[in-house]
Amino acid sequence: MRAPNKKFASTKAAANIQVAIPVNQRHLLSRIWSPRGKGTPPLESWPLPLYDVWDDVASFAAEMRTSDFMAEMMRRRTAHGSHGLMAALDCATLYALTRWHRPSVIVETGGFVGLSATFILKALADANMVNARLYSIESDENCEHWALVPDDLRHSLVPLRGRVEDIVRTEKLPAKIDMFLHDSGHTYWHMRGEFREFWRRLSNGGLLVSHDVHMNAAFAKFVTERYAHDKKTGLLDRSRSEHEEWGRWGYIGFTIKKGDPANA
Repeated sequence: MRAPNKKFASTKAAANIQVAIPVNQRHLLSRIWSPRGKGTPPLESWPLPLYDVWDDVASFAAEMRTSDFMAEMMRRRTAHGSHGLMAALDCATLYALTRWHRPSVIVETGGFVGLSATFILKALADANMVNARLYSIESDENCEHWALVPDDLRHSLVPLRGRVEDIVRTEKLPAKIDMFLHDSGHTYWHMRGEFREFWRRLSNGGLLVSHDVHMNAAFAKFVTERYAHDKKTGLLDRSRSEHEEWGRWGYIGFTIKKGDPANA
């Protein structure tokens, strides 16, 4: 959603699910990817965390795509004018990620007329997260702020007007959050600045989400920088990597901050 394209200077633990690679796939992957030489760690020891997120998110997204709620919100989207607003696929993906993650404290930038907020708030309601709060930031004084948010979902909404770079310097936002959605200015530097600022605020296991990740390399580079690799094998070094999982679905990108219950 819209916001000034200005350069931006910069609570809960995720599930620790590991899935074993089937034996018939281990042999094939070992032949293709394993480095040659003695002392190479077996591929079976490479963990695949949070595997079930894909099935869960796909299920929640499919449920939302065919719902009466989606039909009504797409009707409102069309009546308002769709420019700058998420399409149905991205709305369903955002809903599904929120429903799966069950965050208590969420911050979004580029709140605009409230379409993205609506699907976050709907996910919180459907997950019975009655005490959750969404802090929605919008700087454009000429738009109908959060006009699309249904009245019965507004109790969890905390609207904030102003520039992101100004608001983060105040005490209007919690120091720790469970989920962040970027949907303001989509310049490379602005996106990277927001990712860095709110990644720092994310609790262990927190979820960072971005809309319009196709518009530049900011999201892809941010995810890449969260990786660490074993110098000998070239495989993922999970102990030094900063994230558990990441992906892109439509124009939505997401990454999950590594969970450490001891430091949550």
